[in-house]
Amino acid sequence: MRVDEVIRSAIDRAGVIRVKNAMNPLLWLSPISAIIFLVAAYMFRDDPGLKYAFACLSGLPVLASILAYFLYFFLDRDRLQSEEFILKERALQLRYRKGVSSEIVDATHETIEMEKVPSPFDRRDRQ
Repeated sequence: MRVDEVIRSAIDRAGVIRVKNAMNPLLWLSPISAIIFLVAAYMFRDDPGLKYAFACLSGLPVLASILAYFLYFFLDRDRLQSEEFILKERALQLRYRKGVSSEIVDATHETIEMEKVPSPFDRRDRQ
């Protein structure tokens, strides 16, 4: 494979992310910023201070991603689930609360309707 084919296939694959969770922005930021900082460290290779500063900054987003993962893992595991999974889980919880059968449904195509609860001050009930 040529370099342009590899780049083209990588760009095509980048648009095919199916799992969306709270970690996605950090997971995208990590390699992009790491590459930018490593290139900057290479460009300033003559100045040891800047070279090592940029090299250290390249690892910062990766460490932030690892830290965020463990924080989400221990404090709020739902954020590590995909948005689609969370929506399906909430739809099933609503069905259980309503007393509807517990069969597995496709929550992405089912609309959840709000029921109108009659107000105690509604005049229609008194007449």
